[in-house]
Amino acid sequence: MPIQSGPTLQHKKTRLAIALLLLFLLLSACSREELRLLNVSSKVHTLVDLPSKEETMTLSISFTLSSETKMVQMQVSSPSGERRWVMQVDGDEQGFYQLPPLALGKGLALEQGSYTMDVLYKDGRTLSEGVTVSAPRAVVGDAVSYDEETRLLSVRSPLASIEAYDAQGKSLTLEGESPVAIGEDVKLVLIGLAEEGLFYRLKP
Repeated sequence: MPIQSGPTLQHKKTRLAIALLLLFLLLSACSREELRLLNVSSKVHTLVDLPSKEETMTLSISFTLSSETKMVQMQVSSPSGERRWVMQVDGDEQGFYQLPPLALGKGLALEQGSYTMDVLYKDGRTLSEGVTVSAPRAVVGDAVSYDEETRLLSVRSPLASIEAYDAQGKSLTLEGESPVAIGEDVKLVLIGLAEEGLFYRLKP
């Protein structure tokens, strides 16, 4: 009668190695940090330079990431794919991330449609989310104006916020109601109409 031999020692070692490898992969998968994009928010703003009234569209994006990672690599692509912004973004202790304003340049409008935002995680995973850019509200021609000769700034909205700075970036207080006299020490004025998505920048 022929003798039936059991598995060889080499076969046992191979099976053990495969079992250990599967166990390692299983443990690695279970220990991977869950990664989710939450509270994605986007808004289009229009920045108007005074007194030229040249307009620039900007796209602001923020989100929350369910991860302990403080810095992530980001890529935002336009609807046509012709323009991409690549950056590193730091999050706060609550996992909130705010991208710097995205723009094409002075006088150039952002492409309308769905932009793709990719979050590139440290272990190779990628999270993607779409944000829609639509046409911004039309700029009201006389909402904010500046007379270069008299250095008078007129702001016709009671809801506008006004910030002034000197050459060193120190905050200054503008006295009086509109129209406001802009002193020689003022080098930058920012006027915001947040509800309208409009911001004005004056460099006297």
